[in-house]
Parts: sequence; structure tokens; C-alpha cells
Amino acid sequence: MEMSEILVQENQASLPKFGLADIDRLAAMVKEKAGNNWDKICLLIALNHRIVYFHAGIQTTAENNNWIKKKLNTVYFFEHSSLFEKAKFKEDQAAFLEANDLSAGDYTCYGGGFPIKVDGVGTVGAVIVSGLKDFEDHDLAYQSLLGMKA
Repeated sequence: MEMSEILVQENQASLPKFGLADIDRLAAMVKEKAGNNWDKICLLIALNHRIVYFHAGIQTTAENNNWIKKKLNTVYFFEHSSLFEKAKFKEDQAAFLEANDLSAGDYTCYGGGFPIKVDGVGTVGAVIVSGLKDFEDHDLAYQSLLGMKA
């Protein structure tokens, strides 16, 4: 996926509002969109640098938790999806880390981290998915945020 396409997605997923009262609805939206994959994923929702929701599917491992942490850090550092950074660095994780002087233990440019943006405000949080292919993690987060607009 190209950077321009991902930027369009990020803009399309911007919400009119998002706060603590919306967390359960977003989690339910991810669960609905995940379908049979719900048990295969970890989901983290963060708001204002605070973890406000976490789900670990019964088919996940501690490795998924590590990916969650890295994707969350990437979203907060760049205020873009982790897949955007992957596209920007042409899928070269080493170049991404070196160019930004980042640690491989703390950051990643694999998809699945998606910023929660509010119209006229900017990034207020993140929805992070781990457990599927990275572009599928990304799409699940994106589709779930779009579902919040319905």
C-alpha cells in the first residue's frame, strides 16, 4: 500500500469525537469486524497516552504483546499508522530504525498501529491490533474506526 493511500485512510477514519465513553463501542466494533479472528488477536486501545482497553485472544502469546507495545510507540512518536512508516521506508525496518535513531525493542514499522484522530484536534489515541498479517491488523483497525462513524 502506498503512503498516499494510507494518509487517505487516516483522514477518512478521523472521528467527530472520541473519549472514554466510546471505548467499549470501539472494542465491540473491532470484535465484530474480527469475526473468527477475535481469538487470534491482541487489541489495545489507548487514549491520551493511557491504556484504556486490552484484549488478549486465547490463541495469542507474549510475542503479540511485544508487537502491541512497539506499534503503540510508533503511532505516538509519528502520529501516523505504523503501516504508513512501513510504506515510507519501503518495508525496510532497519532503515526505519536507523533514520529515526530508534530501538528495535521499542518501535516497529509493521502495520497494525492506527492513530485515533478527532476532527479539528488531531491524534488523541491509538487502536493497536496484533495477531494477523500486518496489513490485516492495519485494515482491522481502520475498518473498525470507520465503523465508529456509522
